[in-house]
Amino acid sequence: MGKFFSTGQAAKRIGVTRQTLYNWIDAGLIDAPEPIIAGGASVRLWTKADIDRAAKVKGTLKTGRPNSKRGGK
Repeated sequence: MGKFFSTGQAAKRIGVTRQTLYNWIDAGLIDAPEPIIAGGASVRLWTKADIDRAAKVKGTLKTGRPNSKRGGK
């Protein structure tokens, strides 16, 4: 059996925060592993292939916050 990674570990390997990874999942930008129930908690078990696919998406996205004009300046 191959090695599995938590969402936090996957995010670290990709070079983003766990929240960013959750945002990508929610936005449908990446195909994440289906959550499973382990020890009463819902977890995703990421493979290296899952992480590699998500890392490719990272390379296509702009980083940072969108520009916004504040205070009329």
